[in-house]
Amino acid sequence: GYMTPEITGKFPGYLSPSLDLKFSDIPNGLAAFSKMPALGWAQIAAYMGFVELSGGFDDYRTGTPGDYGWKALTSSDPAERTKK
Repeated sequence: GYMTPEITGKFPGYLSPSLDLKFSDIPNGLAAFSKMPALGWAQIAAYMGFVELSGGFDDYRTGTPGDYGWKALTSSDPAERTKK
């Protein structure tokens, strides 16, 4: 994000103590991609994988695709459901 650090400030302390990298050393916006350590990216990817695989996997296999149980998103009409 660009706006949030500009408005609220950044966390105090270190992003990576072993690399002597502080949160304040990370620029805002797209420039932050090149400053983030590779292990930080690996941690984000591992967490994303955990979230994707940890919950609702049985519902995915046994449930009806596209049926989320919300009236705004589901329909009893099969043709209407394919459009959503």
